[in-house]
Amino acid sequence: MPTNAATVPGLASRPHLGGIESLRAYAACAIVIFHVIHLTGTPLPHSLEFMKWYFGFGVPLFFVVSAFSLAYGYEGRLGAPADVWIFYLRRFFRIAPLFYAMVAYSLLTVPNTASLGSRAGEIAANLTFVFNLSPGLVEGITPASWSIGVEMVFYAIFPLILMAVRGPVSAAIGTVAAIVAAVLFALRMDLLGGVHTAFIQHGFLFNLPYFGFGLLAYFSYRRLSPRLGPAALAAAVAGLLVLYGMAIWPTPLMPGRIGNTVFQALWGAPFALLCLAMAQNPPALLSNRVTRFLGKISFSLYLTHPYVISALNSVGAYASINTLPGGSGVRFPVAVLVTLAVLTPLSWGLYRLIEEPGMTLGRRIGRRAAARPEAGPQPGAETA
Repeated sequence: MPTNAATVPGLASRPHLGGIESLRAYAACAIVIFHVIHLTGTPLPHSLEFMKWYFGFGVPLFFVVSAFSLAYGYEGRLGAPADVWIFYLRRFFRIAPLFYAMVAYSLLTVPNTASLGSRAGEIAANLTFVFNLSPGLVEGITPASWSIGVEMVFYAIFPLILMAVRGPVSAAIGTVAAIVAAVLFALRMDLLGGVHTAFIQHGFLFNLPYFGFGLLAYFSYRRLSPRLGPAALAAAVAGLLVLYGMAIWPTPLMPGRIGNTVFQALWGAPFALLCLAMAQNPPALLSNRVTRFLGKISFSLYLTHPYVISALNSVGAYASINTLPGGSGVRFPVAVLVTLAVLTPLSWGLYRLIEEPGMTLGRRIGRRAAARPEAGPQPGAETA
């Protein structure tokens, strides 16, 4: 089968994939809409009820895109210990600056009856990114940050995964193994009893299959012709519709803990097809300057949106919106647009002030390490 030249291991530079960046925008906006629905009391048109339950899958979409992006950026480039060290440096400086800023903001502004001293263990777990491993701390200090805990665990083991996964077959086997691990993890937590559902749903092992699907998408992308992009997009839409049909079917098609875990994991399949389609030949309607811009600032969009929604709630913005004439067909889109109108410039500012300098610092330190004789070739541009 034909190979994408852009992803041949060892290539000095790999082109930026605007379609993949656009997928980050869709994932972030889905989560924003999901929380506008659940946190503001804004009525939802009946025809859009599916958003109330399924836009939360924006986070799994992030995970699939993350695995795809990391494999695209680093396959063939983590051959020496120094390369792995530089990878960890760049990942840390990509995530930590903004995350630490939001943790500090949350500690200083969000009411909590416990003193900072009594929360020292919790704070340390967040600063070292191990909070996802504790049932009592899995949610993180800053709202919606549980996914950062999942991501950082994946970063920690990614070099080992990339050693084991070398093509579509091994990626498919790894994805099946990840689904089995997710099922066993969920069953084990059920047997222990008293474990909060959040620790199961937000635990690393439960979400591991999504990263597997992202790797499968990447290794398929390397081997498939770009002409298959439209077919992959059509298959992704069909897959999403099938899963939605399974979800609303009167009798559960996959009942019980095992069925529910497998069903949730399977959403990674159409997300993988979306990655394949958007990396190959994305339609201008789906990948354009607006979506790529929102994708660039998606990390800030994601981490700051709970605070923006809370602030707008506190000043009565959503209450005023809910008095507008026209019912939910007017109020809901206005609520979403007002939220994005406040959130987007704030996120852009945080990207320029915190994220961008952090990435620059990570690259600078990485270049110094790369100058040492034992360091191998490094990625030319930030790809994930």
